[in-house]
Amino acid sequence: MTAVVHCLRIWRHYLLGSHFTIKTDNVATSYFQTQKKLSPKQARWQDFLAEFDYTLEYKLGKANVVADALSRKAELAALSIAKGEIKGRIKEGLEHDPMARELVNLCTQGKTKQFWVE
Repeated sequence: MTAVVHCLRIWRHYLLGSHFTIKTDNVATSYFQTQKKLSPKQARWQDFLAEFDYTLEYKLGKANVVADALSRKAELAALSIAKGEIKGRIKEGLEHDPMARELVNLCTQGKTKQFWVE
């Protein structure tokens, strides 16, 4: 549900005033509207979602061919992983960038959750 709320916040100005369908492969998300007991965060989400005219539909992940074509393809995922020489060049460049050095220091000290170093 976090991803749905995040996307609606980003595209809010496009979606307000028109009906749209949210398709999810997460069964728990599909029951969100009928849930009786909500946590405080879920209650805030429900208040936010009340602004929109939408239908929430569950679609089995294997039946969602669009997701299979884009996000589940191993070949495409491999393209986004830096390997070999380029990875070394990126690390070398980070050492010469003051802002990057500061971020690396924050990460190694555990002072940020927005970035991490592997």
